[in-house]
Amino acid sequence: MGAEAIAAVLVMIALLWLIVQPMVLPGNTSEQPDDPPDMEETDRGRALLALREIEFDQATGKLSDDDFAELHARYTKAAVTAIEADPAGVTASDAIEGMIAARVATISDGANGFCEQCGARLPADAAFCAMCGAPARR
Repeated sequence: MGAEAIAAVLVMIALLWLIVQPMVLPGNTSEQPDDPPDMEETDRGRALLALREIEFDQATGKLSDDDFAELHARYTKAAVTAIEADPAGVTASDAIEGMIAARVATISDGANGFCEQCGARLPADAAFCAMCGAPARR
């Protein structure tokens, strides 16, 4: 009986901590890159999914050859238009790589308010780092 009570108290404490933790420790609120959009969220993805769907419907006998030809032409045109409208074929990984490169450039420029030697935060008007004495690059 005593072990069950202790276990119940520990579970209640853990649940209470999970509820209170976001208020006590707000965590990192820095800007995070968005996840790449799902395939269904883009015009290109919707057109390609529609093509795949009508090919499946024709293979299972749900569409006649005439209907398939009409729908295939329509969705192929939509897919080609969406692919051509894609800005220079930039993929989500290319966009993320660009964001990383911009962040690295900001850090390596020393313009982010941190010491390049020790990483300590520098005041805006600092000429030298208060922690290690290294000159602040501006």
